[in-house]
Amino acid sequence: MRGANILVVDDDEDITNLINAYLCSRGHRVTIGSSGEDGIRLAHIEKPDLILLDIEMPDRDGIEVCQEIRRTMLTPIIFLTVRAEETDVVLGLGVGADNYITKPFKLAELTAKIEATLRRETVYAERRKHQDVFNIGELALDLAAHEVRKSGNRLDLTPTEFKLLQLMAENAGHVLTREQLLDHVWEMRADGVYTRTVDVHVGRLRKKIEDDPDKPRYIITVAGLGYKMAV
Repeated sequence: MRGANILVVDDDEDITNLINAYLCSRGHRVTIGSSGEDGIRLAHIEKPDLILLDIEMPDRDGIEVCQEIRRTMLTPIIFLTVRAEETDVVLGLGVGADNYITKPFKLAELTAKIEATLRRETVYAERRKHQDVFNIGELALDLAAHEVRKSGNRLDLTPTEFKLLQLMAENAGHVLTREQLLDHVWEMRADGVYTRTVDVHVGRLRKKIEDDPDKPRYIITVAGLGYKMAV
């Protein structure tokens, strides 16, 4: 596996030094942040391949930082946490983290999770790069022909609806926040007014692709976060 650019955000200097030394010995490049604000700033500057993010930090906790990063980035995030309770784990994964590891941890175990996540992301990226047709249930999204068919019948989608469906198909199984959808489809920053735009377009898209828009099979609402395409 090629060396990855990894951002580590933790206010415990002893832990970050250990992680830094171990990951560098594995051929990875490491950037370190010591606060939530550091994490948000460095994520956008460094464009890392993966982020290790501590949940408990003095300024902004990891949950909030993850939510902020997820507004515009799909970079894999692994939480470092001393919280082993199921509710905390569910909350962390619910706001967009890909995995978590509980402190104290063995460096070999942490590295194994990092490299497994990186391998999976590489495979998904390669598949998306070479994939012209996405088949999900009865839907067939043809990027080259710029058309969508359901059970062989062509659906009449607007350009925006097509872009919305494409982004969700390319990230099937992953939650996309309204902020991410606004940024990638409409190329605008989110606020309370504009996020409503996402809900309206999702509603219109559901009417065209779902058998029953009130009981969607393809575009699933994730309460408090956004939407995901079923796999």
